[in-house]
Amino acid sequence: MQATLSETMGRAGVGMPSGLRTTESVVRNHLATFLEQKGIPAIVADYGADARLHTAARVYAGPAEIADFFAGFIASLPPNGYERFALGSLRVDGELAFITWSIGDDVPLGTDTFVVRDGRIVAQTVAMHQGASR
Repeated sequence: MQATLSETMGRAGVGMPSGLRTTESVVRNHLATFLEQKGIPAIVADYGADARLHTAARVYAGPAEIADFFAGFIASLPPNGYERFALGSLRVDGELAFITWSIGDDVPLGTDTFVVRDGRIVAQTVAMHQGASR
């Protein structure tokens, strides 16, 4: 299953009060904000003050460090990365959401896991397999 940007946005729950935002609506809003290139401050607005983002290289603690992660991640995107981004799956179980995604052959598999509480991302893991050309 691949979701387009409009499908992702259509189910995002954008504009809902944070107390009513579900895990799925927070994650879909996060994806839409990233794909619409609204900027790092808008992306980081989905995170709680004590949020942690875990990668193979390190743990980013708090919004400022998470912003640093996204600055590097966005700078490293392959050509036309936004346009070629495809959401493979999104599974939600209570506070936990798991997604798979790809960016063509450059990143044939990416995966994120989110923990959402009170309408904010409080923990996330990110992993991706980059293709041979990267």
